[in-house]
Amino acid sequence: MEEQREREYSELDDAAIEKLIEDGELRKALEAIKVQVDRDVANGADFVNEARIHLAFLDGIAAEASLERASEAGVPKDEVALLLARALMLQNDAIRAKEVIWKAELLGDMAFEATILKGDIEKELGDQQGATYFYRLAIDKRPDDFRGYLGLSMLALGQGKLSDAEEWAAQAASKVEDDSIVRYVRGTVARYQRRFEEAEAHLRQSVQLHSANLLAYFELAALLIETGELEKANLVLDEVYKRAPDSPMAQYYSALALAVGGNLREAEHLLLRVGDLTRRYPPAARAYGHVLFQLDKFSTARPYLERVLARIPSDRLTRLALAECLTRRGDAARALGVLNPLLEEGAVDLDARFQEAAAYGALGNLPEVRRALADARAIAETMGDEGDERVNALSQRLALTRFLDGDRDGAIDELKGYYSEGPKDKDGLMLLANMQLEAGDVEGAEISAGEIAALDPEGAESANLLGAVRLRQGRYEEALLFLDAAIKRNPEYQSALKNRGLAYMGLSRFEEASADLEILVSNGGQDGQVLGMLGRVYLELERPAEASKYLKVAADIIPQSAIIATDLAEALAQSGYRSSAVSQARLARRLASRDPALEAYIDGLIAKWNQEEAEEAALEAQRRQEEREKLAKQREDMEKARQAIIDEAAAQGQEEGAKADTEDSDEEEPPKDGADDSDEEDKPKEEGA
Repeated sequence: MEEQREREYSELDDAAIEKLIEDGELRKALEAIKVQVDRDVANGADFVNEARIHLAFLDGIAAEASLERASEAGVPKDEVALLLARALMLQNDAIRAKEVIWKAELLGDMAFEATILKGDIEKELGDQQGATYFYRLAIDKRPDDFRGYLGLSMLALGQGKLSDAEEWAAQAASKVEDDSIVRYVRGTVARYQRRFEEAEAHLRQSVQLHSANLLAYFELAALLIETGELEKANLVLDEVYKRAPDSPMAQYYSALALAVGGNLREAEHLLLRVGDLTRRYPPAARAYGHVLFQLDKFSTARPYLERVLARIPSDRLTRLALAECLTRRGDAARALGVLNPLLEEGAVDLDARFQEAAAYGALGNLPEVRRALADARAIAETMGDEGDERVNALSQRLALTRFLDGDRDGAIDELKGYYSEGPKDKDGLMLLANMQLEAGDVEGAEISAGEIAALDPEGAESANLLGAVRLRQGRYEEALLFLDAAIKRNPEYQSALKNRGLAYMGLSRFEEASADLEILVSNGGQDGQVLGMLGRVYLELERPAEASKYLKVAADIIPQSAIIATDLAEALAQSGYRSSAVSQARLARRLASRDPALEAYIDGLIAKWNQEEAEEAALEAQRRQEEREKLAKQREDMEKARQAIIDEAAAQGQEEGAKADTEDSDEEEPPKDGADDSDEEDKPKEEGA
């Protein structure tokens, strides 16, 4: 069966292959060309047709490779210049495309098509005037040809001029009976005008007129994804995969559907497989940038969002996402510049005002934060029921920024005034109660906590706030009753656990305090206060190594805390590192410059440790002196013993020497008179020389 099909394909001539292409049988035509290439019977026309198919599949790289083979097979370069320029445009290489098309010598229909393509190239290069010139030139050359009008429609669409785009598209439609490309453009314009039903009708008609019009399939899929009809979108993409199984564009839209459906990780992985499509196709870059943004990958998302915004300045969502990326990555000043078009006088963009407030907050400019939030609240107040919740949230934010700016009484009065006029909500009352506690208004905080309890009798928040009030009053046993109740209602309530730890510390019940604080730390918390409290508890429990461990981390998180710095000094001293403790205490002394009592306490610690250091140094010096004297005595005794040995050996040597001399003198005494000397006479005489 396979051999028969290959034989049939090998017998197809150029006209038959072109007929397959016109009928939309692109995969079949491509297989036929491949068979002819494999059998070494392909000619230049086959490679040109192969390029046309790749262009239909929006694969510019493969199309360029086919055209190179066509040139090698003898096809003149001018004949394929249009196709090559389109292939380069698909690769986002408008500069090379311009070089190719400007050098080509084209006549007749090819010259007219080149005029349209020159407009496309100038549009891609950002030269709107140049693009307009060539599209209008095409209209002047052939007023009854729809393509010049279509080019102006797409140009207006890219500029956000939707009414102009619709007008030019209508003129294009009037110049042709019914055309797939015209339907595609009209559907695209209708989609951007949010006339979704009309857009879908145009796009479905487009693919019926020409089933190989993948652009129409993709625009239809985009429309269905935008309107939340993900299953229908996937059915449309299935039609594309039948015609182009490896289409990067189809994969992009599948990823877009996944992202809209909340499957961000899968969407990211699929977008990674589309090759350089995210570089050369702006919508793919936009989708990838927004997916990365939603995954909090702000540094990676930024260049994609910048590229999209440079191309489509009217893209509001991309502008907002880029501004947040910049603020999150420490470039809030530039974020404000990006937001400017959405903040012009008379603008009513609530999200942009929120982003503005966040950027000024990152810059530490609290007055501008308040101004931006006030503008946002003014916008929200015009939104009716939809804006009530946001007005409430903005009122809380405004009061909070006022509080942080140092006007504590004004912030509290602002919130109290707001809740006296409108309905109360738990979150706002909790903010008010915490402000009151921070400002020392314990009675006011207790009243606010009672109002929270009235709104939510079974909630843990009111019990925790009442426990915090009792802590401020130093009534630790009563605080424990409220805090136990809060934790019983919500065992993972971190604020209540922290407050109960403080209550236990106030009662010197350090083992119980450590149990609550260890829960908070074991959950991965990096609250500097909690770490400092746990370090203090370990210090009281005489576990200095553990105390030092947590106090060092706490000091890194809250480097300006004199209390934590002092506790760390004590932990070092307990561990025996008194010299380091003194250095740490001096640092704590500088931090405590506004707390005379703490300064005096630290001075006492430093004096105590210095005295202990001096006493230890004196004892050490005495010990070393005694050690030196002991060693000197040992050396003296050893020297005496060594000398005694030497002396004894010398004396013994003299005695033995004297004895030896005596024995030698006895052996060498000359013979007496009359002694027998016959042995001498018996010796032989030496002979002469």
